[in-house]
Amino acid sequence: MRNPSIPTAGEQIIPQIDNLFKSIVLIGLMISSFYLAQIGADTIDSYFGIHSYSETVHFLVKWTFLIALGVLNNFIITGLGVLAHEGVHKVLFKNQFWNDLWSGIIFALFFLPFYANREIHLTHHRYTHQPENDPEYPIHNHNFWVAFIVGGFVAFYLHYKLLVTNLFTKFGDKRYISRVIKDVLFLLTAAFFYFYLVPNFGISIWYTFVPITVAFPFVFSLRAMSDHYSIPSVVKDKVKEQVLEAEPDDVCRKYISKAPILDSWIILTNPVMDWLWSNIHYHQVHHRYPYLSYRYLPSVFEATKHEQPYIVVKGYLVSLVNLMNKSYYSQQENINPFLITDSSK
Repeated sequence: MRNPSIPTAGEQIIPQIDNLFKSIVLIGLMISSFYLAQIGADTIDSYFGIHSYSETVHFLVKWTFLIALGVLNNFIITGLGVLAHEGVHKVLFKNQFWNDLWSGIIFALFFLPFYANREIHLTHHRYTHQPENDPEYPIHNHNFWVAFIVGGFVAFYLHYKLLVTNLFTKFGDKRYISRVIKDVLFLLTAAFFYFYLVPNFGISIWYTFVPITVAFPFVFSLRAMSDHYSIPSVVKDKVKEQVLEAEPDDVCRKYISKAPILDSWIILTNPVMDWLWSNIHYHQVHHRYPYLSYRYLPSVFEATKHEQPYIVVKGYLVSLVNLMNKSYYSQQENINPFLITDSSK
């Protein structure tokens, strides 16, 4: 019997206005931090130009400030990325043209090709945590510290590898032509923004794009490794197919109809993080009901935690500490202490 607390794809209400407002606010915060970076760097340069401190102290103070802003910007950009992830599942806007256009622009702000991501991400949903079948397998299947430091760069490599592969081997396939062209145009738009518009407003890319790039792998891993790392592998399907478009809710529901699979963590955070990262840390709920807008994930967790198994950790930092000294495909005993099946735990 269907749980009335879990809407179908047709029953859910997509928060389109909220999504647009949040994305505009986050883009505004990012641009504001660019101005702050330039003003702060100029102020520090002026101060050290007057006072006789060493060049080493000057450098350390200036770049500590800029890297701190880079970390902040990565939190903001990650928030934008989670909204674009809604677009991957076609629940950012109801109209699919605007859904894909706005998602593609947002993805391009951190130089990821949207349609390549959709192909990778939806295939990831089909084969979550299956060795070799899951496209995220190469990103995190390493020693903890290796995965933490290089995982983000591996993710970029996989996206561009797929984009180039589709460009040169599948461009004659009508399913791929427009996807590849639009991804290239989105990325060129982002390059125009960062390397032409921003400098023309008197903001150095050394104070904006460079600190963001330096801080990127750490914020990426803080969030992404808390999705699936250190969970036992899922039984591998014998046949693997690439998934290009989101599946309807009835197809997704068949995977939880009998025995829900544990392949993702739930990270309980504070209201600020819930808003900023759009509840993506209710990741197991998202994987069982990937057609649902992020607005439903907390309530579905509350409605189902009495009847479905979840592994729950309180906070991202606690999550990372828990994952240290473990492997990507872990043992059952490593997650048993975190299992929650009712509200008393």
